Amino acid sequence: MNRTGRIIGIVLMLVLGVVLLYLAFQPSKLFLFLHGFGERIGCGIIGAFLIFAGVMNLFHRKK
Repeated sequence: MNRTGRIIGIVLMLVLGVVLLYLAFQPSKLFLFLHGFGERIGCGIIGAFLIFAGVMNLFHRKK
């Protein structure tokens, strides 16, 4: 993968993780399915994983 595609992938992963964490703490009125605690916990876990994976990809060195 070229450098531009790698950077775009990392940025998209981080942005999606931040959005999911935001929705886990303050669900929007638009997304009615996020008002249960199970869905909010799931969004939080997935968002945290995406942020973690994005940061790990950011500092990963190619072999």
